Amino acid sequence: MLGFAGCSGFAQPSSGQSSADFRQAHWGMSKAQVLATETARPSEVRESGGEVVVRYDSIKLERLEASAVYIFAQDKLVRAKYLLKEEHSDLNQFIADYHTVEPLLKSAYGEPTSQKAVWLDDSTQEERKGYLDQDRALPENIFPSDRNVGLAVSLGHLKLYTEWGNGRTKVTHALTGVDGVVTHQIEYRRSEPSTDSP
Repeated sequence: MLGFAGCSGFAQPSSGQSSADFRQAHWGMSKAQVLATETARPSEVRESGGEVVVRYDSIKLERLEASAVYIFAQDKLVRAKYLLKEEHSDLNQFIADYHTVEPLLKSAYGEPTSQKAVWLDDSTQEERKGYLDQDRALPENIFPSDRNVGLAVSLGHLKLYTEWGNGRTKVTHALTGVDGVVTHQIEYRRSEPSTDSP
Protein backbone atom coordinates (compact mmCIF):
# COMPACT_ATOMS: atom_id res chain seq x y z
CA MET A 1 0.00 0.00 0.00
CA LEU A 2 1.41 3.35 -0.99
CA GLY A 3 1.48 6.31 1.36
CA PHE A 4 0.80 9.83 0.14
CA ALA A 5 3.82 10.76 -1.91
CA GLY A 6 5.31 14.16 -2.46
CA CYS A 7 4.29 17.47 -0.98
CA SER A 8 1.46 18.46 -3.31
CA GLY A 9 -1.22 15.91 -2.59
CA PHE A 10 -2.29 12.34 -2.35
CA ALA A 11 -0.84 9.47 -4.36
CA GLN A 12 -2.68 6.45 -5.64
CA PRO A 13 -1.61 2.99 -4.47
CA SER A 14 0.41 1.15 -7.06
CA SER A 15 0.53 -2.57 -7.56
CA GLY A 16 3.66 -4.60 -7.06
CA GLN A 17 6.20 -5.23 -4.35
CA SER A 18 8.02 -1.91 -4.75
CA SER A 19 5.15 0.36 -3.63
CA ALA A 20 6.03 2.46 -0.60
CA ASP A 21 4.24 2.27 2.76
CA PHE A 22 4.41 6.00 3.62
CA ARG A 23 5.58 8.64 1.17
CA GLN A 24 8.67 6.99 -0.39
CA ALA A 25 9.57 4.87 2.67
CA HIS A 26 9.04 1.21 3.55
CA TRP A 27 8.47 -0.36 6.97
CA GLY A 28 11.76 -1.50 8.50
CA MET A 29 13.94 1.12 6.80
CA SER A 30 16.62 2.74 8.96
CA LYS A 31 16.47 6.42 9.83
CA ALA A 32 19.31 7.14 7.36
CA GLN A 33 17.45 5.32 4.56
CA VAL A 34 14.22 7.24 5.24
CA LEU A 35 16.01 10.61 5.41
CA ALA A 36 17.51 9.85 1.99
CA THR A 37 13.98 9.60 0.51
CA GLU A 38 13.15 13.21 1.50
CA THR A 39 14.50 16.20 -0.40
CA ALA A 40 14.34 18.67 2.51
CA ARG A 41 16.09 18.62 5.88
CA PRO A 42 13.91 17.50 8.80
CA SER A 43 12.33 20.22 10.95
CA GLU A 44 12.88 18.18 14.11
CA VAL A 45 14.63 15.00 15.24
CA ARG A 46 14.01 13.92 18.84
CA GLU A 47 13.82 10.90 21.11
CA SER A 48 10.56 10.09 22.88
CA GLY A 49 9.87 7.00 24.98
CA GLY A 50 12.67 4.96 23.40
CA GLU A 51 11.61 5.92 19.87
CA VAL A 52 13.17 8.42 17.48
CA VAL A 53 10.73 10.90 15.92
CA VAL A 54 11.62 12.75 12.70
CA ARG A 55 9.31 15.56 11.52
CA TYR A 56 9.10 17.42 8.22
CA ASP A 57 7.02 20.60 8.08
CA SER A 58 5.62 22.53 5.10
CA ILE A 59 3.89 19.50 3.60
CA LYS A 60 0.77 20.19 1.51
CA LEU A 61 -2.09 17.69 1.41
CA GLU A 62 -4.33 19.24 -1.20
CA ARG A 63 -5.10 22.70 0.25
CA LEU A 64 -4.22 21.71 3.82
CA GLU A 65 -0.92 22.39 5.64
CA ALA A 66 0.61 19.37 7.36
CA SER A 67 3.71 17.81 8.89
CA ALA A 68 4.99 14.36 7.95
CA VAL A 69 6.24 12.41 10.98
CA TYR A 70 8.34 9.22 10.93
CA ILE A 71 8.68 7.09 14.10
CA PHE A 72 11.57 4.63 14.51
CA ALA A 73 12.11 1.89 17.09
CA GLN A 74 15.55 0.26 17.19
CA ASP A 75 16.42 2.24 14.05
CA LYS A 76 13.56 0.72 12.05
CA LEU A 77 10.56 2.63 10.67
CA VAL A 78 7.52 1.34 12.60
CA ARG A 79 4.91 4.13 12.28
CA ALA A 80 4.33 7.36 10.42
CA LYS A 81 1.69 10.06 10.25
CA TYR A 82 0.52 13.27 8.73
CA LEU A 83 -0.42 15.91 11.32
CA LEU A 84 -2.65 18.55 9.78
CA LYS A 85 -1.77 22.00 11.05
CA GLU A 86 -4.78 24.08 10.05
CA GLU A 87 -6.06 26.47 12.73
CA HIS A 88 -9.65 27.73 12.79
CA SER A 89 -11.52 30.20 14.96
CA ASP A 90 -14.73 28.46 13.79
CA LEU A 91 -14.15 24.98 15.22
CA ASN A 92 -16.67 23.46 12.80
CA GLN A 93 -14.10 24.09 10.04
CA PHE A 94 -12.17 21.10 11.41
CA ILE A 95 -15.16 18.98 10.38
CA ALA A 96 -14.91 20.51 6.89
CA ASP A 97 -11.19 19.62 6.78
CA TYR A 98 -12.00 16.03 7.77
CA HIS A 99 -14.52 15.83 4.92
CA THR A 100 -11.92 17.29 2.51
CA VAL A 101 -9.47 14.49 3.33
CA GLU A 102 -11.94 11.55 3.43
CA PRO A 103 -12.68 11.28 -0.32
CA LEU A 104 -8.97 11.59 -1.12
CA LEU A 105 -8.18 8.68 1.20
CA LYS A 106 -11.05 6.65 -0.28
CA SER A 107 -9.72 7.36 -3.76
CA ALA A 108 -6.25 6.17 -2.72
CA TYR A 109 -7.23 3.15 -0.58
CA GLY A 110 -10.79 2.18 -1.54
CA GLU A 111 -13.68 1.72 0.82
CA PRO A 112 -12.72 1.88 4.51
CA THR A 113 -12.74 -1.21 6.73
CA SER A 114 -14.17 0.76 9.67
CA GLN A 115 -15.82 4.16 10.30
CA LYS A 116 -17.17 5.61 13.53
CA ALA A 117 -18.20 8.81 15.24
CA VAL A 118 -17.76 8.17 18.96
CA TRP A 119 -19.94 10.33 21.23
CA LEU A 120 -18.61 10.42 24.80
CA ASP A 121 -20.66 13.40 26.02
CA ASP A 122 -23.80 15.09 24.65
CA SER A 123 -23.66 18.30 26.75
CA THR A 124 -22.86 20.56 23.75
CA GLN A 125 -25.61 19.02 21.59
CA GLU A 126 -29.36 19.52 21.32
CA GLU A 127 -29.96 15.76 20.92
CA ARG A 128 -29.22 13.22 23.63
CA LYS A 129 -26.50 10.57 23.44
CA GLY A 130 -28.89 7.73 22.54
CA TYR A 131 -29.96 9.59 19.40
CA LEU A 132 -26.40 10.63 18.56
CA ASP A 133 -25.12 7.04 18.95
CA GLN A 134 -27.80 5.81 16.57
CA ASP A 135 -28.26 8.52 13.94
CA ARG A 136 -24.91 10.33 14.12
CA ALA A 137 -22.66 7.27 14.45
CA LEU A 138 -20.55 7.75 11.29
CA PRO A 139 -18.23 10.61 10.30
CA GLU A 140 -20.29 11.10 7.12
CA ASN A 141 -23.30 11.94 9.37
CA ILE A 142 -21.43 14.84 11.03
CA PHE A 143 -21.54 18.10 9.04
CA PRO A 144 -19.74 21.46 9.39
CA SER A 145 -23.19 23.07 9.52
CA ASP A 146 -24.17 21.04 12.63
CA ARG A 147 -24.27 23.19 15.73
CA ASN A 148 -21.28 22.87 18.09
CA VAL A 149 -19.80 19.68 16.59
CA GLY A 150 -16.37 21.32 16.31
CA LEU A 151 -16.65 22.38 19.95
CA ALA A 152 -17.62 18.81 20.87
CA VAL A 153 -14.48 17.49 19.13
CA SER A 154 -12.23 20.10 20.80
CA LEU A 155 -13.52 19.11 24.27
CA GLY A 156 -13.09 15.38 23.64
CA HIS A 157 -16.86 14.79 23.53
CA LEU A 158 -16.78 13.55 19.90
CA LYS A 159 -14.08 11.60 18.05
CA LEU A 160 -14.15 10.77 14.33
CA TYR A 161 -12.26 7.76 12.92
CA THR A 162 -11.99 6.08 9.52
CA GLU A 163 -9.68 3.10 8.98
CA TRP A 164 -8.29 1.15 6.06
CA GLY A 165 -6.61 -2.16 6.91
CA ASN A 166 -5.98 -4.13 3.74
CA GLY A 167 -2.43 -5.04 2.82
CA ARG A 168 0.81 -4.24 4.66
CA THR A 169 -0.38 -0.96 6.15
CA LYS A 170 -3.22 0.11 8.42
CA VAL A 171 -4.28 3.72 7.81
CA THR A 172 -6.30 5.60 10.45
CA HIS A 173 -7.80 9.03 9.75
CA ALA A 174 -8.74 10.65 13.07
CA LEU A 175 -10.17 13.92 14.35
CA THR A 176 -9.93 14.17 18.15
CA GLY A 177 -9.48 16.81 20.81
CA VAL A 178 -8.73 17.51 24.43
CA ASP A 179 -8.92 20.73 26.51
CA GLY A 180 -9.99 22.79 23.50
CA VAL A 181 -7.16 21.62 21.20
CA VAL A 182 -8.11 19.67 18.06
CA THR A 183 -5.79 17.01 16.55
CA HIS A 184 -6.36 16.00 12.92
CA GLN A 185 -4.05 13.22 11.76
CA ILE A 186 -3.62 10.32 9.35
CA GLU A 187 -1.58 7.54 10.96
CA TYR A 188 0.13 4.66 9.15
CA ARG A 189 1.15 1.40 10.86
CA ARG A 190 2.47 -1.91 9.61
CA SER A 191 -0.52 -4.24 9.71
CA GLU A 192 1.28 -7.52 9.28
CA PRO A 193 4.64 -8.68 10.59
CA SER A 194 7.25 -9.28 7.93
CA THR A 195 10.80 -10.53 7.81
CA ASP A 196 11.36 -8.89 4.42
CA SER A 197 14.00 -6.22 4.26
CA PRO A 198 13.00 -2.93 2.62
